[in-house]
Amino acid sequence: MRFFLVSIYILLFVSSSLGAQETYTTLFGHNDALLHGRYWSDSPQGRIGKKKKQLMPDVYQVCKAYPGLLSTDLDGLELGREIYWGGVTFEKMRTSIIRQHKSGGKITISWHVRNPEHGLSYFYREENKGTVARILRREGATYQTFMQYLGRVADFLLTLRDDDGQLIPIFFRPWHECNGHWFWWGTTDCSKEEFVALWHMTHHYLAERGLTNLQYVFSPGSWFKNDEEYLSRFPGEEYVDIIGIECYRYNANSIEEARINFINHLQKNLEIAKKVAEHLGKFYALTETGMQPNSDPQWWTKGLMPALEGYSPLFVNVWSNQWNVIVPEGGTWCTYPGEISAKDFRKFYKKNKKMFIKKLKRL
Repeated sequence: MRFFLVSIYILLFVSSSLGAQETYTTLFGHNDALLHGRYWSDSPQGRIGKKKKQLMPDVYQVCKAYPGLLSTDLDGLELGREIYWGGVTFEKMRTSIIRQHKSGGKITISWHVRNPEHGLSYFYREENKGTVARILRREGATYQTFMQYLGRVADFLLTLRDDDGQLIPIFFRPWHECNGHWFWWGTTDCSKEEFVALWHMTHHYLAERGLTNLQYVFSPGSWFKNDEEYLSRFPGEEYVDIIGIECYRYNANSIEEARINFINHLQKNLEIAKKVAEHLGKFYALTETGMQPNSDPQWWTKGLMPALEGYSPLFVNVWSNQWNVIVPEGGTWCTYPGEISAKDFRKFYKKNKKMFIKKLKRL
């Protein structure tokens, strides 16, 4: 009996730029996998003293295969920066996206948007309460800065093209965890109506710029109790292509308790996402997940796999391993060489090889 993760999808894309029909398996994604890892970064600083094999993606170093889904984020691009997280350039990001696509893999891009009133972070600050409302007035400094942000993002996305000059299909995931209170687009700063209007503004602008290759992913955090709560800030089915959820594994009194908590929580929320997706005629995905390193030696086969049993998300995306000698392990969410679940991850890979890419083509 085949494990569900190798079940085949026939996915009909909404946008004609993505092609008429493609065949999918559930894909394993790892954020910034080709750009940095726990002990390396594709930057001058991150390459110092490293051997070539140590500069490979963490997942590849563990199982000798690449994630089938490349995930990344546009954090800081809106400010006009050339350098992304960990000293990697956005040019490197562009190259990694094109390489992933050329190798037959898929790409998802999220965007942690800096607050246009100060540009310092994407977290909510009481002194800037009402940022979304001021953007929606479509006048003034906040609106003008935000539109400049959108313009820079559009400019970058328009450069993501294949050898024939066609735009690369992207699962685009803006305004994530909108049902939380910590981001300036979250529940503390804006109402449901304001959030929906912000999503529509983003969608309309990028479409007007010609970015018809984007498949929009709605991805709230997984602390909803039913489909009504899930849809409480939903932008509308014509503005969303994929139903997403985000759910992490956190420590508890014991490894077994942490596994049970994760499995029960994820399955409950996957059931809601699946129900919503089926009702709307869309696909669903686990857009963010992960475990704190060195916390469970068998999380992949006894935590993640059982949690997904009976469900077939479009992709399962694990958050990034952050390179920095200062950043503690708390900034890491996937396995890496020397981490206690690395052996178990190899077992996970052997059971689910179709989720990965064996070899990436060179540009």
